[in-house]
Amino acid sequence: MLQRTVSGTVTGGSGFPLAGVTVIIKGSGTGTQTDSEGRYSLALPADGLILVFSSTGYSTQEVQVGQRAVIDVVLNADIQDLDEVVVIGYGTAKRKDLTGAISSVQAEKLETQAPRSVQDLLRANAAGMIIGQGNTAKGDASLLIRGKGTLKAGSSPLHVVDGVIFDGALSDLNPNDIQSIDILKDASASAVYGAKAANGVVLITTKKGQVGKPRISFNGNIGFVENANMPRVMTGEEFLAYRYDYEMGRRTDEYHQEYPEMFVDPRKLSQVDQLTWYNYDQNDPVSSVTEEQLVRSWLSRLELKTPEIDNYMINRITNWQDLVFQQGIQQDYSVSISNKTDNVNYYWSLNHVDREGIIVGNRFKNLRSRLNLESTVTSFLRVGANANFATRNEGFLQANWGQSAVISPYGSNNIGDPESPYQRFPTGDVTPQNPFFDNLYRDRVDRYNTLNASLYGVISLPFGVEFQTNFTPSYVWREYYNHESSQNPEWANRGGSSERTFQKTYNWQIDNVLRWNKRFDAHNFEVTLLQNAEKGQYWSTKATASNYSPSDILGWHRLQAGAVPLNESNDTYRTGDALMARLFYSLHDRYMLTASVRRDGYSAFGAQNPRATFSALAFAWDLSDEKFMESASSWLDYGKLRLSWGRNGNRDIGQYEALSDMTSGLHPYIDQNGNIYLYSQLYVNRMANLGLRWENKSSYNVGFDFSLFNNKIGGALDFYTSTTMDLLVDRALPEIIGFNSVAANLGELENKGFEVALNSRIIEREKFNWNASAIFMLNRREIKHLYGDMVDILDDNGNVIGQREADDIKNRWFIGQDPDRIWHYERIGVWQVGEEAEAEPYGLQPGDFKYKDQNEDGVMTDEDRVFQQWTTPRFRWSLRNDFRYGNFDFSFFIYSNWGHYDTYNRAANNANFADRATDYAQPRWTPDNPINDYGRIGSKNIGSNYVSRSFIRLDNVSLSYTVPNTFLQRFNIQNLRISATVRNVAVWAPDWTFGDPESYDNADLGGMPTPRTYNMSVNFSL
Repeated sequence: MLQRTVSGTVTGGSGFPLAGVTVIIKGSGTGTQTDSEGRYSLALPADGLILVFSSTGYSTQEVQVGQRAVIDVVLNADIQDLDEVVVIGYGTAKRKDLTGAISSVQAEKLETQAPRSVQDLLRANAAGMIIGQGNTAKGDASLLIRGKGTLKAGSSPLHVVDGVIFDGALSDLNPNDIQSIDILKDASASAVYGAKAANGVVLITTKKGQVGKPRISFNGNIGFVENANMPRVMTGEEFLAYRYDYEMGRRTDEYHQEYPEMFVDPRKLSQVDQLTWYNYDQNDPVSSVTEEQLVRSWLSRLELKTPEIDNYMINRITNWQDLVFQQGIQQDYSVSISNKTDNVNYYWSLNHVDREGIIVGNRFKNLRSRLNLESTVTSFLRVGANANFATRNEGFLQANWGQSAVISPYGSNNIGDPESPYQRFPTGDVTPQNPFFDNLYRDRVDRYNTLNASLYGVISLPFGVEFQTNFTPSYVWREYYNHESSQNPEWANRGGSSERTFQKTYNWQIDNVLRWNKRFDAHNFEVTLLQNAEKGQYWSTKATASNYSPSDILGWHRLQAGAVPLNESNDTYRTGDALMARLFYSLHDRYMLTASVRRDGYSAFGAQNPRATFSALAFAWDLSDEKFMESASSWLDYGKLRLSWGRNGNRDIGQYEALSDMTSGLHPYIDQNGNIYLYSQLYVNRMANLGLRWENKSSYNVGFDFSLFNNKIGGALDFYTSTTMDLLVDRALPEIIGFNSVAANLGELENKGFEVALNSRIIEREKFNWNASAIFMLNRREIKHLYGDMVDILDDNGNVIGQREADDIKNRWFIGQDPDRIWHYERIGVWQVGEEAEAEPYGLQPGDFKYKDQNEDGVMTDEDRVFQQWTTPRFRWSLRNDFRYGNFDFSFFIYSNWGHYDTYNRAANNANFADRATDYAQPRWTPDNPINDYGRIGSKNIGSNYVSRSFIRLDNVSLSYTVPNTFLQRFNIQNLRISATVRNVAVWAPDWTFGDPESYDNADLGGMPTPRTYNMSVNFSL
């Protein structure tokens, strides 16, 4: 029976109140949490109790209650979070017991920044983790851990959610449901996942119920996005000057002497009178001319088309970028209910997302729900279920925004005018197309429904043994409908065409895990044994129809009305299994050893090598507790040295890469009389490789975790090197055998790097705190071996003096080089006036990019290609600062990628047809403007122009206010926070001037436009 109440305040070392501290009665599920002012109140049984106070970033403290009614507690900062529980794969461990390289991100610390996705939580917040840009409304982006360790196979890390492998998309997860994310980076940490872990492992832990009364939480975000860092398209005046330079540049000097000022605005002539100028191109010279005739003649000479000329005459200019880009509204609402008692722990959430992107028509809608439920049935049995359902629509039709840099500013925007001949082609030419026209005649739905679940039971056995069984089903249903109407003049001859596709994916896994945890005085043992089985199936049915009769108005709702039907299907099947054992041993909690071995099987590999074994070994030494370190205790609070080795595998290849397959197709046959017949033939499409085996990575890691100056500064240093062997590649084959290539294991790739992560509590006062964190990392790759083919080494006289392994010129893979090393012609400027004779042998002229002829033989060949820079950053860094003053929190976040290059061939000014289209506003070479970074309009470019993409980005600025608890009590609200956030605030790239330097979809098209997001959010709990 509850008989009395204890209350108090929990503060940090400097006296500031700590919110969200968990206060529980030791050995029970009864407890509460502190409010925004650090206060708590808890009903207790009679006596003899111990209260446990815990919070992320602070040392856990146990307090004997006795007869006290008020207990105030001061928690000491622990910048290393040594008592923090970290997910390590099929189990957990305290951070102080880790032997591998693991980075962690606490999601609750980033809630004020309104993350759209898992990628937003991770971006530049974890050492070794590389996140791409999420530029669409969906906010999706790629993930990479410690660089790409393969040449052909997939390089995405394995995703694990709540202890089980997650087969779904990260977009199915609501970031507000996430409690923490742990990244297993080295082979020893990830080896327990064996064949799936060569690219690292991302472990996501979702929220569970908290002690105390049931909690209802709401988080609402609303904001808008706008286009940022997008290059500007030419204005009307700039466009006419562009056409002038183009027309001048394509004529000879003799022509210009014969027809002076031929392309000059007739209202600005200085060397010739208007009548003479007008008669330049008149078959029958006239004796008088109007100003309108003069202007129309001038525009015709600049090759403007009829609608462009008409619009110029009435001063009608269309800014096509303003039409295709928008300020999109973004909304994200989450509500959750949770609680934890002695017998039941539950968390249920519902999330609705509706985001518009910066491109008209770009939109993403998602409805997500998660249920985490666990029940303690008896003292030895726990059962539970974690389930995540999502339904998302990705079928919204986006405007063809690239056309905004093609259509002339004088093109006609007659969309929706059935009488206009310029609806689809605004200038009357077929090159520029209205970015909205085709979508008027499309009807599309692309809907995904996903269900990812984990059902488990845990039995506690005698002698510290625990047995757990997980069943993890994963379902994906996709419905894709698309119709292209015959009302579109360009599609009319097809009579309308439709597609109706259904896809279903069903994967399941079973994990049987046996754990034993026992301490014998100074000796601590933890043993984990795993048996795993999995199966994945995929079914696809696709039906298409065209040439509808009598009408295609019903589209994909009535495929049988199409006169030309086509049906196809595709079913796939894969299986896998695994056995794993792991031992953790520690002596005096100071000397730690982790050893693991895992044997995997997977159906995609050759019949001769379906299985492989992966092992790992790691040591850790907490040297700060050694006697010889006592002299350093004044400044070294904690120091742990780590050393690890391990082997992992990569199975991320096509399911049937090792097998040959049969395919059919129509092939022509010509008889002796010359008659052509079409016959259906069945033939082998791919060469089998029964010996195809696992790509495997062996890696070493040396690390040091530390905390200094009374927990003011903490961090980790890691040096690593890994070697990927038996690389999965497509080996080129001689055409005479009938196959182009075969999947094979060849080569060796080395990957090495360095990481440092620092955390600092710079200022801690009662009303003001300043915390900072920084990350620095670099990665280098080198191809050690490829196919083993040897070639002769010749001296200057052609004599053989040795042999070396051959490079793969076709794929640009070179022994001893980084796969991302640029091997191309060296650009040394632009051919200038007076260099016509030197440029002519290469088929070039002044205004074209000049590339160095390394051997000076007058021909540009592979012999003239040289190694230059790299396409991946030489190093990356990030810096986060968090400030708290009273109830206000302010933070900003900067990150940088530095030292990488990419093609910028658009600088050659030949990306568009200059006589038909416009372009982005950028410099151009002319005889009067002899620059060396940009070519003439319509230049000939025989190489590639590489420009540095180094940048520093101010990515996130957020300000939040926590409403005082004294005000909220009258409304029965536990806490209330109001936040404002700006994402992608600014970017500085000293050399890259064309769009966002981090947008990699297509560098020469400006990449995918990058959004800037403004967001307001409200978060409260009842």
